[in-house]
Amino acid sequence: MHFERDFVIRNREVLEGIVAHSHRVALGIFVLTFGGYGVAVWLWFQDNMWGALVVATVSYLVFRQFRMLALGVARMPLRGDPQAVEALRAIDVALEQDKPHPVLAEVEAHLRALEDEPPAAADRTTDRAASGQDDADKGSGKGD
Repeated sequence: MHFERDFVIRNREVLEGIVAHSHRVALGIFVLTFGGYGVAVWLWFQDNMWGALVVATVSYLVFRQFRMLALGVARMPLRGDPQAVEALRAIDVALEQDKPHPVLAEVEAHLRALEDEPPAAADRTTDRAASGQDDADKGSGKGD
């Protein structure tokens, strides 16, 4: 796991924005690359085999990197935002350790888990973590 629950709660808005923008960019890349395959087929039928080969190769190479490219494009508008610094650094560290798909999937899983729980429970968890009461409520460990 790259991200802890408290981190996701603190940076929820930034992470939701990154995930949403990443999905929109990924869809655009997906459509463009398959459009490129269509252009390559059209060029091939026009007896322009080298043009078709170049367009198909470029489309393939872009498609192979579409998750990393989508995540990079989604993070670009947030580079100068001081509220997004912590989230962007954590994503950069996670991407050094793992591929983009597992990192994005983990962020999405955390965000979905936050959506599934009642809002009052998330507020209590955040309040407890901020006040340091989590350790006091765990008990002494003697037959609790």
